[in-house]
This record gives sequence, C-alpha cells and structure tokens, in this order.
Amino acid sequence: MEGEIQGLSAVERARRSDAAQKQQQQQKRPKISGAEDLAYGSLAGMMGKFVEYPFDTVKVRLQTSSAQVFAGTGDCLRQTWRNEGFRGFYRGLTSPLLGAMAENAVAFYAYNRIQALIRAATATTSAGPDAPLALPQLFLSGALSGAFCAVVISPVELVKCKLQVENVQGYGARAAQPAAAAGVRFSGPVSVVAHLLRTQGLAGLYRGITPTIARETVGVGFWFGTYELVCARLLAMRHAAAAPGAPRPTKEDLGPASIVLAGGCAGIGYNVTSYPIDVVKSFIQTDDVRGAATANATANANANANATATATATATATRARPGVLATVRAVYARGGVRAFYRGLGITLLRAFPANAAMFMTYEYLSRLSAALRA
Repeated sequence: MEGEIQGLSAVERARRSDAAQKQQQQQKRPKISGAEDLAYGSLAGMMGKFVEYPFDTVKVRLQTSSAQVFAGTGDCLRQTWRNEGFRGFYRGLTSPLLGAMAENAVAFYAYNRIQALIRAATATTSAGPDAPLALPQLFLSGALSGAFCAVVISPVELVKCKLQVENVQGYGARAAQPAAAAGVRFSGPVSVVAHLLRTQGLAGLYRGITPTIARETVGVGFWFGTYELVCARLLAMRHAAAAPGAPRPTKEDLGPASIVLAGGCAGIGYNVTSYPIDVVKSFIQTDDVRGAATANATANANANANATATATATATATRARPGVLATVRAVYARGGVRAFYRGLGITLLRAFPANAAMFMTYEYLSRLSAALRA
C-alpha cells in the first residue's frame, strides 16, 4: 500500500512539474511587436474584406434605396446580378480593400497598445506587466481603438458607398427614376476622390465622419469585447474540464473551431450594436449621389440633354446637405424603426464568416511568428 501511495505521489509530482514547465514556456513566449500587429492586422483585414464585400454591397444598396428600387435582399441580389453580373457585387472593391487593411492594422495595433497603457496605469505590485485586464477594460480598449480607426476608414467608406450606390437609381421598372437618370458617373475610386476634392475640397472626403466615429467606437468596442468574452468562456470551460492542478489555458491553446466561433460572434456583436448608426452614415455619405439622380430625373422630364446636365450640376451644388439629426428623421420617415435595420439580415449573414476569417488570420500569424522566434 505504501509503495502504491509513493508511486501515485511520484506521478502527481511529475504532472505538476510538467504543468509548471508549460506555464513557464507560456510566460516566456515572445510578444508580438507593434510592426507585427500592423502587418498581421492588415492581412486579416484583406481576408475578411474579400469574404464580406458582396454582402456589403447588397447591404449598402438596401440601406440607401427605397422599396421602389429593391423589394428586399433577394430582389437586390437578383437585380444586381441581372444588371451588372458578378462584378457588380465587387464594384468599388479597391478602396475598401485598402481601407480594410489599414483599418484592421490600426485596430489591432491600437487595441494592444491601449491595453498596455491601461495595465501600466492600473498596475499593482502583485500584478505583473502582463496581467489580464477585466472585461470592461477590454471593451474600453476596443472602443478607443475604434475611434482611431474612424479617422482612417471614413474617407474609404465614403468612396465605397458612393460607388456601390451611384448606378442603382435606374434599376427596375419600379424605380422612381428613369434608367437614364444617373447623376455623376464615377469610373472608380480615383474619379470619386477627384470629384470630391474639386467640388467640396478636403472636407468632402470626411463627409459623415461624426456617425463614423460613433459607429466605430461602439462597434469596435463590442467587436473586441465580444471576442474576448467568448474566448474567456471557452477557456473557463476548458480549465474546468482539466485535471486538478493543470495550468490555466491561454488563448494560444484555443483551436481553429474556437477561434472561428469567437471571431464570428465578434462580427455579430459589432453589427447588431452599430447597425442603426451605420445606416445614418451611409445615408449621409450617399446623399449627393441620390440627390443628383433625383435632380437628373426631374430635368429629363422637360429639358434637352444640355439643360439636363446644367440643372443637375446646379441642383447638386446648391442643395443643402442634411446633418445627422435631419438624416435620422429622414430615415425614420421611410419606415419607422425598421428602416434603421433594413439590410441587417444579409449583414449578419456575412458578419460571421468574414470576422471569423479575420481573427483566424491574425491569431495564427501571431502564433506562427511567436513559434518561429521561440
């Protein structure tokens, strides 16, 4: 009996020694540098944008078009395919692709740097420099990083929305405008930027910056916060199922399925919380495009081609641009509270796979880098 007890004690000591060694290895794992945050974040943004962009095109068109143009998501998909083919779903991709790379690079970089600042500001003698932050602190880190992202992404979002909506007003027999009504025709991102700088100056590139900051602050806070929350729950479940004395698992111990689940839920959290703000932002940023189409349609009814062009340019230039509150009222007038959630279904459909791809890319590139330097 005594020999059995000694044998069990030896096994227990060996298991605890292995656990301690694993804990030390985790603590010694190389940290991700700021440059790596920027690089891996940009690649994560690129992967996510390729996955989500067709859905995003449909979302923006539903947000900014009335029921006379599109009856719903299915109708928008059919009309886009019939009028523009496969390329229509990727119309204006260049600008948001570069923007997504820049946005996610800034997001991950700022998120990790802000966490470090919070740790330094709240550090105690008993807590090390790598002590985990509480969930509210992680939400705050995400929200502040979102504010930085807004400054980067606002001009990109503006160009993207204009290209996605600019040629929609003549769709279908139900459209209020004739097929010829088009307003300003853009050939790509460069022509949009050139037009804005020529007609509105540098400030024109930041049209809609206020709702963009609000959307990113709320959305990115919930994006990172939801991701960390789901990861924490998964790690707690894993730790509870482990043998007594086993080292507490870290995020690096989570497998692909867990990262996909956490990343997908993060995308859902971002969009559910920020979607009404996004509707207002898209409405503001496409106001001149939709206004030009309406002015063109009116002019076509009683003028020749030259008079039409003059009337359209004059109407677009002199037309008062609505602010945030006026836009909120205009959206509400279109269909009440439901108008602020028009297109949410397809947005959530793309949110899960796109954000899962982003976090998978970032996490595994970070792990690969750490493993190569270990």
